[in-house]
Amino acid sequence: MRSLWAAPTGITLAGGAAAVVATAAFTAAVFTPPELLARLVAMAACVAAVGVFGGNLPAALGTAGIAWTVLNGFLVNRLGVLTWHGTADAIRLAVLLGAATAGWLALRAHRALRHRRDVVRMRVWLYGDGFTSSVRPYKEASPRG
Repeated sequence: MRSLWAAPTGITLAGGAAAVVATAAFTAAVFTPPELLARLVAMAACVAAVGVFGGNLPAALGTAGIAWTVLNGFLVNRLGVLTWHGTADAIRLAVLLGAATAGWLALRAHRALRHRRDVVRMRVWLYGDGFTSSVRPYKEASPRG
């Protein structure tokens, strides 16, 4: 079941890409180049937000890939030059993919808890007193009609 705010994958991916570029511009202005961890944390937060608010795991993972290229090209290196830095880049990519997955899983957990709450409310309404087994499984008519 999709939420009311979920959009198709392409639209979510486009919004995620725009958010990544805006986050990169912000972090480039706020953090100096040696502060790579702070820049990575900002990008991971952006990707996690796309996972939570987009509600679409493929779009969140695609946004993580875009975030890695922007992080590598503009926040680690300069002028959009993509280079492989070995283990450091693998860790950065894993952090971004993990943030996307964690954001999406947080949304799924929220939806499951909300669904559970709605089921409990419906049971209380139907049976009168929650999960007691002594109550009949149907709603009786009141004496007034």
